[in-house]
Amino acid sequence: MVRRVLATLAFALLAGAPALAQQQPGADVADDLPAGVAEEQISVSSTYGGSYITVFGMNPDRRGRGDIVVVLRGPTEQATVMQKRRVFGLWINGDPVRFSEAPAFFAVLSNRPLREIASPQSIWRYQLDPAASAQLASAVPAGGDPSAYRAALVRLRHAQGLYQWYSRPPQEGVRGGLTAYRGGLFRAVVRLPANAPIAQYHADTYLFRDGRLISRQRIPITISRIGVERTIHDMATNVSWLYGIVTVLLALLAGWGSAVLFRRP
Repeated sequence: MVRRVLATLAFALLAGAPALAQQQPGADVADDLPAGVAEEQISVSSTYGGSYITVFGMNPDRRGRGDIVVVLRGPTEQATVMQKRRVFGLWINGDPVRFSEAPAFFAVLSNRPLREIASPQSIWRYQLDPAASAQLASAVPAGGDPSAYRAALVRLRHAQGLYQWYSRPPQEGVRGGLTAYRGGLFRAVVRLPANAPIAQYHADTYLFRDGRLISRQRIPITISRIGVERTIHDMATNVSWLYGIVTVLLALLAGWGSAVLFRRP
């Protein structure tokens, strides 16, 4: 029953796959991996507590050979990592290292451990690891190791739930993961936490065989605000002076109202 539902959904999604496809750098790999998402548009309201993104696809190899990797990427942003130092018995932050670009959200799902699917060079080339996408904007301190700062950035964002890794089907109590079915169908489920940025995302699917990338596909996913939340955000972004005036007036009104309600007789 599950396979039948998946096959129906996959057919509906994959029928429009060419329209969703976007070219990625590199002309040596075909952009023809049939894939689609169940949620191309996610709406965020004041009660938003996160969501799940489901990616469906089909291995074009009739014998089902190869490995599937799905990567959900969020927008890039600047980031700073600092190293703690002990000074006179106190721990303080120092030696800041800035990144000009780092994924705000990054999740990679595969049917087995990524290191068993692709070489370190391929992982770095196709940015299948968030550290490979982090671009340094400043030099590291003398004697420092750039990879250590990249690892620290990954570790911090993993603790926040913004960087995720899945190398097996969903387990009991954990919904995220990639499941491969007979006939080449696959389904990947990613948990998008509430603290993930509200912006444009991309779901990238890859087919590897014997360590070599065979085909891939890129699908855009839009996360946007709705209702009062969107109105406030648009005002703060596009008409900041009016947003400031309204904020001050509301604060004055709240203060006056409190004074009236709680004044002594």
